[in-house]
Amino acid sequence: MRAAAAVELLHLGSLYHDDVIDHAYQRRGRPNANAVWGSHMAVLGGDSVTFAGMRMLAELGQREVLAATTAGEQMCAGMALEGADQYVASRSEQAYLDAVDGKTAAVLSLACRVGAMQAGRPEEDEEALAGFGRQFGLAYQLYDDILDLTSTAEEMGKPVNADLPEGIYTLPVIRAAARDRDLARLLRSRMTGEQAAHARELVLASGAVDEARAVAEQFLDQAAGRLAAVPVDPRARHAMSAYARSILDRLTPLPAIPLESMQPPDTDSDALVQWLRSWVVDTGLARTPAEADYHRWTGAIPVVAQSLAPAADPAREQTFAAVFTLALVLDDLFEDPQLTDPQAVTSLRRGLVAVLRQDPQTPWRHGAIATAWASLWPRLREGRSIGWQERFLDGFVQWCEAAEREAHHRINGYIPPSADYLPLRMSTGGLALLVACMEVYQDRELPATLRSHPVIRRLEELLSFVAFVENDVVGLDQDEADRVPYNLVRMIRHETGCTRSEAAEQVQRQAAEHRAQLEAVTRYLPALLRMIPGLSGRRKDYAQIYEKMTTSTSAAPDLERLRRELYYPAAEPAQVAR
Repeated sequence: MRAAAAVELLHLGSLYHDDVIDHAYQRRGRPNANAVWGSHMAVLGGDSVTFAGMRMLAELGQREVLAATTAGEQMCAGMALEGADQYVASRSEQAYLDAVDGKTAAVLSLACRVGAMQAGRPEEDEEALAGFGRQFGLAYQLYDDILDLTSTAEEMGKPVNADLPEGIYTLPVIRAAARDRDLARLLRSRMTGEQAAHARELVLASGAVDEARAVAEQFLDQAAGRLAAVPVDPRARHAMSAYARSILDRLTPLPAIPLESMQPPDTDSDALVQWLRSWVVDTGLARTPAEADYHRWTGAIPVVAQSLAPAADPAREQTFAAVFTLALVLDDLFEDPQLTDPQAVTSLRRGLVAVLRQDPQTPWRHGAIATAWASLWPRLREGRSIGWQERFLDGFVQWCEAAEREAHHRINGYIPPSADYLPLRMSTGGLALLVACMEVYQDRELPATLRSHPVIRRLEELLSFVAFVENDVVGLDQDEADRVPYNLVRMIRHETGCTRSEAAEQVQRQAAEHRAQLEAVTRYLPALLRMIPGLSGRRKDYAQIYEKMTTSTSAAPDLERLRRELYYPAAEPAQVAR
C-alpha cells in the first residue's frame, strides 16, 4: 500500500507539472491546481507531492528509490524529446514512441517494478512485470492521444484537441500527415483554433486513428506476452490483462462539476436610473438632463444593476450607483484628451485628494465633485468600521495618484513595457474601490482571511486582466486616437515592432487563456469558501461580491468645468480638517 501510494504521488506530481507546461486548466472535469493557484504554486505543489512520494519509497528501501529516480529521469527525458519535436511536421513515429516511453510508460513500469519488489519476486519476474507496465503504458498513451482527437470535453473531463494547437503531433497525426500535404503544411507552425479544428478533421478522415488503435492493440498483446514469463496462477495473469483492457476500453463521461447557482434575479433598474439622473443634476455633475444621460455615466448603470441581486435597503443601491458614476466622472477628467498640461494634471489630483480628505460638515473646497462626495461619504461609511473607512480613503487616494501617472504618460507619449501592463491597469482600474462598494451594497465587510487569500488575489488579477484586455481590443481605434498609454495592443506593438493585427492576435490569445483560468477559479470559489474557517453562514454572500464584478446618445458633459472647480496648485497652502 505504501509503495502504491508513493508511486501515485510521483504520478500526481508529474500531472501538476504537465499542466503548467501545457497551459492546461482542467483535469477530470474540475479546475486543476494550475488554474486555481497559478503556475508558481502548482509547480511547488508538484514538487511537494513528488518529494513526499520519494521519501516514502526511501523508507521502503534503496532499490525502490533508485528505481523511482531512474523513472523520474526517463520522464524528464521524454518531456524534453517531446518539446524538441514541437511544431516539427516531419516528426517520426519512433520519436513519438521514444517520448511516450519516457513519460507514461516509465510511470506504469515503475508501478509494476516496485510492486514486484514488495512481493519479493526474483529479478527476472521483476523485469517481466516492469516490461508489462511499459507496454501497457505505451498502449495507454496511444489511447489517450486518440481520445484527444475523437472525444468531447464532456466525455474527457478536460479540453480536447489540445495537442494540435500546441504543436504536439501524436501517432495518428504523424501517419495522417505522411499522406496529406495539406495537413503537413498546417503542422509547420502555430495554428488558430479554426485551423486546429480543420487539421483534426483531416486526421479523422485519413483513417490514421484506426491504424493507431491497431498499434495500441499490438502493445497490449506484447504486455500480455511479458506476463506469460511470470510463474504465477494463470488467473492472476488473466486478471492483470483484463484490468489493462478495461482501462483502455474506457470512454468515461465526466461532466463538469456544476457551480452552485448564485445567479440573482433580474432587477428593474428604471427607478434607480431616474434617481441617479436627478442626483447627477442636483449635485452639479451635469448641468442639464441631456448631460445626465451621457452614456459613460448613467448609461452604464442598468447593465450593472441587472447583474446584482437587489440590496436589502434601496439606499444602498443608490449609494452604489452614485459612487460607480462618480468614479466614471473622475476617470473621464483624467483621461480627457483635451487635458494636455502636466501641471494641470497634478493640480487636478491635488484638488481631488483635498476634497476626499476634507470634513463634509465643514468643507473648504467647493464645486460639483465636492457636493457629490459630501452626499456620498456619510452613506458609504454608515455602519462601516474605522479601519474600513481608512482603507477606502487610502485606496481612493492611491487611485488618484495612479490616474495622475497615466495622464502624464499619455501627455508625454510614454508607452510602458508589456510586463508592467497588469500592475499599471490594476492601479488605475479601481478594483479595490469596486470591492469596497460591493461591501456597502451587500452590507458586510470581507474578513481579512478572505480578502488576503492567494486565490482571491489571483481571482482579482484574472478579473482585471480579462476585463481590461477585452476593452483594449474593442476600443483600440479610440485608444490609438487618444494616445492611451495602457493599451496592451499598443504596448506590444511598441515593444516588438510587430504589426497591429499581429499584436491584436497575440492579445486575444492571452485574453482567451486568462478567461479559461478565470472560469476555472470562479468555479472553484464555492469550494474555497467552504474551506476557509471563520466565514460562518455568509459564504454565499461573500461569493456574490466577486461573482458579478463583471448605451444611448446624449450630450457630452463639460469636463473642463469640473476640473476648474478641483484644480489645486502646488503653491496654494493645504487646509486640514480638524
